[in-house]
Amino acid sequence: MNPRLHIFKNENAIDYSQGRHIRFAVVDLDKSKHYPENYICLLPLDPRANPKAHTNFSKIFGNNSFELAKRLLTKAMKTEKDSEIKAEIKKRLRIFEPKQPVQVKCSVCGNLFEPRRRRHRRAICQECTQKKYASQQ
Repeated sequence: MNPRLHIFKNENAIDYSQGRHIRFAVVDLDKSKHYPENYICLLPLDPRANPKAHTNFSKIFGNNSFELAKRLLTKAMKTEKDSEIKAEIKKRLRIFEPKQPVQVKCSVCGNLFEPRRRRHRRAICQECTQKKYASQQ
């Protein structure tokens, strides 16, 4: 199987709220060189979003669907010339990047830390909180 992405835009369609919609079809170039005959499935927006909701893409490609989707998008990014489609590919590739933990600057000492929860208006790190309450006892 030789999977590739076939990207096309549906513009000014009545059922789309934005007026245009970009679709990513996964095709197999071993079957045929022309689009309708080599269609496999549509590429989901986030292949790992909900593991219980199996898409056709994850059913067909199994455990390596996440890596395959990332590889297909990076190949398409190199070959695509349309700026709108490139922006959509970049948006989808950002989904694959791991989320960075939120870091806040301590209002007492100035060090960066990851807050557990936001109870107070002032962000205070654990060390400064312990110092504050240790001095009160």
